[in-house]
Amino acid sequence: MGQVALGVRSLLIKSGIFFVMAGLLAWALGGTLFPQPTIVNLPGAGDLYWRISSGGEIHGLQWSLIRDDQEIKVGHWQSVVGPVIVEGATWVATGNAGQWSYLKVIGADVEEVSDPSPAVLDVLFPSVK
Repeated sequence: MGQVALGVRSLLIKSGIFFVMAGLLAWALGGTLFPQPTIVNLPGAGDLYWRISSGGEIHGLQWSLIRDDQEIKVGHWQSVVGPVIVEGATWVATGNAGQWSYLKVIGADVEEVSDPSPAVLDVLFPSVK
């Protein structure tokens, strides 16, 4: 029984030293042992903007539509357009597998619109005619 206890103690000491050394190496290289996601805030329109997150426990890129530091809509990144202000309303478009969803933001509410007006489409996609 004494040999087993010595073996377990040796294993615990070696694993403790390993984690301390790994943490020091990660710190010296400018990172952490358990990385946090990278978060980037993009410019927007009015008080609405995009926050893009990647890394950590997030698989792929995640977008968040933010108003006054509150998330009002979240999704996984493929394509986003906007926000733009058309006739007093804020509009965004999110693309997933070639399909676009159009969102009209009114206050803290997000309304999905299946067929926006041509004026909205011209502002969201100015190069497409």
